Amino acid sequence: MLGGRFVRLWFRSIAALLGYESGAARADEASIRTILEQAASNGASIGIGTLDGTVLPSPLSGHVVELDADGLVISRPFEGAIRRELVSGERLQLSITAEKGFHHGEVEVLGRWGAGEGADRRYGYRVTIPTMLMHEERRGLHRIPVAFDLAPKACLLRPGTLAEIGNGTVVDISEGGLCVCASLLIAVRLEEQVVVRADFPAILPPIHARVTIAHLMPARKPGFWELGLRFNEPQQELGQAIRALEIRRINRAGAAA
Repeated sequence: MLGGRFVRLWFRSIAALLGYESGAARADEASIRTILEQAASNGASIGIGTLDGTVLPSPLSGHVVELDADGLVISRPFEGAIRRELVSGERLQLSITAEKGFHHGEVEVLGRWGAGEGADRRYGYRVTIPTMLMHEERRGLHRIPVAFDLAPKACLLRPGTLAEIGNGTVVDISEGGLCVCASLLIAVRLEEQVVVRADFPAILPPIHARVTIAHLMPARKPGFWELGLRFNEPQQELGQAIRALEIRRINRAGAAA
């Protein structure tokens, strides 16, 4: 079997030559800064992974904070419910959420970052600006779109009081979290913890869990917001159901071929 790093280098080389590979498109250098500026403006969610990984990370680990002349600032990333510490000089695969999927690129950790005072103090890391970004459609990752075939409703609540924050529809879901398009009754912020309730048909179990807001931006539908929600605790039953659903869809596609 080919090593993950060899596969990654082969993929990058072919994509750089052709511009496309397996549904992924390469962003040229002129557009990279525009993409990153938009990501910083929207507080786009991010995912991080090692360079030798064969699966690109799905963005629910943190968010883009700001962009300066020499680097990109990201929030302190999570792995599940645990903070991940980064080391200066460490090279990572960075994924940034986009309108129709994700941008992937290699970065190097430059060091820790901090801003603000007291209760408003924020922490993160500065990383290098990627020299290349690959765009991947959402369908290529280990997330399943659910809004059209299952039409699940979601309700967001305050922890403790369970006061309603807003409600909407689940757009997609993974073992690490879910994306919800919702109308908000109360303002929320990145890294805030909330409770989400979502009911599905028998294919997926209902969700009633504490989550952290990892991504927040206006949706195309006026008055609605797109929220990327990261589970604070592992959802084992949900993970099993997602994998079973993926297998069913793969088998269905194979039977139709």
